[in-house]
Amino acid sequence: MEKRIIGFTLITLLLVGGIFLAQGASAQDTKAFVPDKALCAEMIRFGTQAYQRGKFLDAKEYFRKAVQADPGSTAAWKHYDLSVISALAEKVNKDTGLIAPDVSIQGQAATGSAPPPPPAPTPVPKKKPKFKIAEDEGC
Repeated sequence: MEKRIIGFTLITLLLVGGIFLAQGASAQDTKAFVPDKALCAEMIRFGTQAYQRGKFLDAKEYFRKAVQADPGSTAAWKHYDLSVISALAEKVNKDTGLIAPDVSIQGQAATGSAPPPPPAPTPVPKKKPKFKIAEDEGC
């Protein structure tokens, strides 16, 4: 019985030690990331040109590459965020059904159909019927 406990303890220690050694070895294998500031600056320049031309999706891709080249660049993140918002706004402007489906005035003009006529007003009765108490129940 005592040999089983010692054997189980040794196997457990070997397994736990192997896990820790494997984690330490994988941490040493990875290289430190070195940001490419030149590529980041170039992608920001290309993205800015595309953004000024109104090509928001192209600008978004350039700024995404800039962020990947230098994740610590606040300018790259600022430009990327702005291009994402602008690209989304462009999609919403093209398809107004994204905001309020089946309510778009532009969609009706594009199909050539006129809006439905307003409903006819209901006639108002001229005399109001008098209210009569048929039976008083008391308080």
